[in-house]
Amino acid sequence: MPPSPPTPPGTNPLWGGYKTPTGHGRTGARLNLVIALVCALAIAVIWLGTAHRIALEREQAQAAAMKSNANLAVAFEQQIFRTLKAAEQVAAFVRDQYLLHGTTIDLRRWVQQQLIRDALFTIVNVADANGKIVASSSDMIPSVNYADRAFFQLQRQNTKDALYVSAPVLGRVSGTWQIPMSLRIARADGSFAGVVVLSVNPQHFTDFYRQSDLGPQGLLELAGLDSVVRSRTVGNRNSFGIDAAKLPWFQRYPVAHEGAFVDSGEAIDHVARTISYRSVAGYPLMVTVGTPQATDMALVEQRRTAYLGVTGVASVALLAIAGLLMLMLARQRAATEALHASEALFRATFSQAAMGITHIAPDGCIVGANDKFCHMLGYRLDELRALNVLELCDTEHQAKAQQFLTERLHNRAPALSPEIEKPYRRKDGTVLWVCEALSVVTDAQGRPEYLVAVTQDITVRKNLEERLSHAALHDGLTHLPNRVMFLEQLSQLLVQARQHQQRVAVLFVDLDGFKGVNDSRGHAAGDQLLWQAARRLETCIRAGDTVARLGGDEFGIALASLAHTSDCEALAHRVIAALAQPFDIDGTPAHISASVGAALFPAHGEEPGALLAQADTAMYAAKKAGKNRFSWALQSGA
Repeated sequence: MPPSPPTPPGTNPLWGGYKTPTGHGRTGARLNLVIALVCALAIAVIWLGTAHRIALEREQAQAAAMKSNANLAVAFEQQIFRTLKAAEQVAAFVRDQYLLHGTTIDLRRWVQQQLIRDALFTIVNVADANGKIVASSSDMIPSVNYADRAFFQLQRQNTKDALYVSAPVLGRVSGTWQIPMSLRIARADGSFAGVVVLSVNPQHFTDFYRQSDLGPQGLLELAGLDSVVRSRTVGNRNSFGIDAAKLPWFQRYPVAHEGAFVDSGEAIDHVARTISYRSVAGYPLMVTVGTPQATDMALVEQRRTAYLGVTGVASVALLAIAGLLMLMLARQRAATEALHASEALFRATFSQAAMGITHIAPDGCIVGANDKFCHMLGYRLDELRALNVLELCDTEHQAKAQQFLTERLHNRAPALSPEIEKPYRRKDGTVLWVCEALSVVTDAQGRPEYLVAVTQDITVRKNLEERLSHAALHDGLTHLPNRVMFLEQLSQLLVQARQHQQRVAVLFVDLDGFKGVNDSRGHAAGDQLLWQAARRLETCIRAGDTVARLGGDEFGIALASLAHTSDCEALAHRVIAALAQPFDIDGTPAHISASVGAALFPAHGEEPGALLAQADTAMYAAKKAGKNRFSWALQSGA
């Protein structure tokens, strides 16, 4: 039989029932003063503790929001970086062909043949040294001159070989607002020969908003260090070409190129947001992510209301008890009646508290619980009394819960109970994450009699933290690691490889023919194809290897601790063979192939970015050689 639950005030001296003092020199006024002072001190301690807890949770929630936004900013910066690198590769390819073949190049045919394959660019033009367009991906070469455009004048004066991302302009060819990205064309003697211009819709730069689900008042922005906003999305509204000079994050940038803070929103729409910003590597641009403070702090505000309610009830209870004790000095009968009222108030407070309250014996047996705790766990009170509190915990957390219980039994000093976050297993088998505070009640000899546990449900916060962490590091469609997580895991593999003098290989996989399926059968079919391709790639790799979606129809594979380079080639051919099999898209077969490029550590590079770039180049070589094949990076040590 489990022990009986503790009895409330009035029937057990454990609860600190006050006895009317006897003896000369102790007047009722002095006792009233003592009771009032003790009551005031207890209420002050409770409110100070509540205020501390509210401030701590607000600080933790703010830190979690800043960390989450920082991860989203990194992911957004990586997307922008990859987009610009893709644009730079396309522009460099067009420039090289123009220098070799002049105005005979056929940009439209290259787009159709997917040599220029990124659908992000609305149009690709080549202008000569006088600004006249001499080649274009449009149906006809436009009779347009770029000589007065800012990007053309800059590239004519500039000697650096770098992609320049201009402020949004009204396109003379498309007739719509576009962001021109230009690359200088130079003759063999270094003189200016024109520019390659790629135009992008400003809204494309903040399409990441739909992937990250920032909410109806979330903010996503790409701005240039020239104080002009390239693209900004707030909710479902997109804007561009705005002056960024008065934006708080733009003003902070000269001091710190990345950071996080809370902004009042006065510069935009008066919506307070948690802001994270950072620069785009290698480009004079910065990205900004913002989530509304109202959303970030919603759970904190809910808990704040609950805390204040419980503290208010406790304060009222203390004041009532103090008043009743004072009345005891006047008449014993009035004291007895006040004691009964206090008992009823205690039972109501215990049973109807907004948080779960449990009484636990020193050996962990549950001796009492309020209605809220029973409802949280899905057990009746008699069922809980037959259980040990450790039995409610998951097996992997029982040792930690036991240690926390033991420490509380042997530590009497803290006035405010420390807390632990742990999962309980409900009666129906589901997991309940709680924040639990334990305090020890001792007998007259100072020995632990039982513990009081105050339990709060934090399952929603835990699930939100897990989803945000997963979304920042995984691809939303295939659930594979994204580019950020792939590079982190590749960095760890390289550290181990250096320690043990091992080889690591990086494979860059591109789906041949995916665009045709996506264009002819729709994006839903394309998404199914990418999902199935991801599953096939997972079956090809070994334990310890990593496969990730780098973006679009491109995937990366990191092979750990290679014994022979032939192992890499064998896996690459398995990938090609697996992806060459027909795909079932809603009952209809779809056929694609794969071009695979590989780079080897340390033969082709010693850093993750360099290895991935070498593998990407090797993949293009495989695609240029006829697709559906494998290619090593140049000067391979294999």
